[in-house]
Amino acid sequence: TVYQTEVEEWDVADKCYWKDGEDPWKILKGFLAGQGYGRKKMMVDGSMPSRFTFPMMDAFPETAFVLADGLYSRLRRRKDEEEYEAMKTSCQLCSEALEEVMAQGRGLIGMTEGQLRDILCRAMEKRGISNAGALVCAGENAAIPHYTRSDGKIEDGKCLLVDFGGTFDGYWSDMTRTFYFGAPPEDFRRAYEVVREALLLGHKEAYPGNRMENVDKAVRGLIERRGYGAYFTHRTGHGIGLECHEQPCAAQGEMAVMEPGMAFSIEPGIYLPGKFGIRIEDQAFLTEDGVEILHPFPRELRVF
Repeated sequence: TVYQTEVEEWDVADKCYWKDGEDPWKILKGFLAGQGYGRKKMMVDGSMPSRFTFPMMDAFPETAFVLADGLYSRLRRRKDEEEYEAMKTSCQLCSEALEEVMAQGRGLIGMTEGQLRDILCRAMEKRGISNAGALVCAGENAAIPHYTRSDGKIEDGKCLLVDFGGTFDGYWSDMTRTFYFGAPPEDFRRAYEVVREALLLGHKEAYPGNRMENVDKAVRGLIERRGYGAYFTHRTGHGIGLECHEQPCAAQGEMAVMEPGMAFSIEPGIYLPGKFGIRIEDQAFLTEDGVEILHPFPRELRVF
């Protein structure tokens, strides 16, 4: 009953509570029996921790457990007007936060990745963004697509990749921009323009009736033709909404047809180990007429 006050606010018809020291699975079995629920099959959220899933499976040995993700991911695919407005606001506020932080320009040199992350998160939070978070990658660290450390330093003569976002009214913004401090070498400029060109091509492929796979094919194909195919190592995009990563994805083999109301990221990248990494990520929202890109932040290379 520790969380009863919070849980009472949830829009769920039936709720079951227990106290510390009680067996929650025994109470749950009795609760379900009293509600008349059958137990041949139970759906569980894919993010449920195993410390809950395994004891529940032991408590209901006669029950088949299946993931609920496939069901609610289909329900979440198409956003209504209210959801669209929340997502658009989230993207706008996060873009404003990045503009505020990057206005410091060369004053950011010498700062650690973690320090910049914290400043950016505070800038988002003061605008009403919840769950603010950022992946900040300086210099060679940007060549690691899912870099997780924060002790690297922003340096002159190096790039800076910032992948960040948060929620407004429960709906996510997810955006990435790459910057450069000092004079970018020609190989960086060339790779950056390839990524930007691929992103804009992804925008054009995002329209109702097209398949999600085709966004990935177009983006990946361009990067490969420019000679960087081996350095684009992840899918082109993912669905987004109440969770930062939802289905369907802009990826090879994803045959889902795009429909108005769907939202997903388009995020091509080029990662040269030991040198630099570049990713530019936008959030696309499908309309009746085509696509709206929700992030207003410029895509051209910004040099400090």
